[in-house]
Amino acid sequence: MRDGDVWHLVEARRDGDGAPTMFRIRELAPRRELATIFVVELPYATAEMSRLPDAAAYRRAKQFEDEWVHPACAKLGWELVAAKTCDGSFFLYMYGARDPRELVAKLAPFDGALAFYDDHDPQWEEYAALRELLDRAKAVAAEGPRTSDIGHPPEKTKPAKKKKKPKQREARSKTKPAKRKRS
Repeated sequence: MRDGDVWHLVEARRDGDGAPTMFRIRELAPRRELATIFVVELPYATAEMSRLPDAAAYRRAKQFEDEWVHPACAKLGWELVAAKTCDGSFFLYMYGARDPRELVAKLAPFDGALAFYDDHDPQWEEYAALRELLDRAKAVAAEGPRTSDIGHPPEKTKPAKKKKKPKQREARSKTKPAKRKRS
């Protein structure tokens, strides 16, 4: 990352199953000359119900980004525009004009489990979708807290009155026992 870059964190829920998803989206003007989107997926092990990473996985992702992705992007002319964390994987989104196989060659030695995706996207449509998510998050934040938000103090109520327990009495039969016939 360069000094002066503006990045935003957005917490969201995935459509369909509501899985927690974290986005880090860079604020920048699309550069149409960088017509290829490239996404690298770095999986991580998770046993959490949220499927979000633990501290060790975050440290590993940070190392990958700082020591591998940033230098490769700088050398090959790619722009890192976003990151997503969801369901057992980190995804890093980049735009560039060079052959994506060059970037694969630079990044692949980090981990054999890395997956790579690229597509022609001269209009930066994928980035536009990420920016739309960011704009919605900003709009929600601008509305201010709602009464349903966490941190809103609950209304104070009086405790419920205790009900008196009924007195226990010995069970008495109101009917007389049946007489046995003698033969």
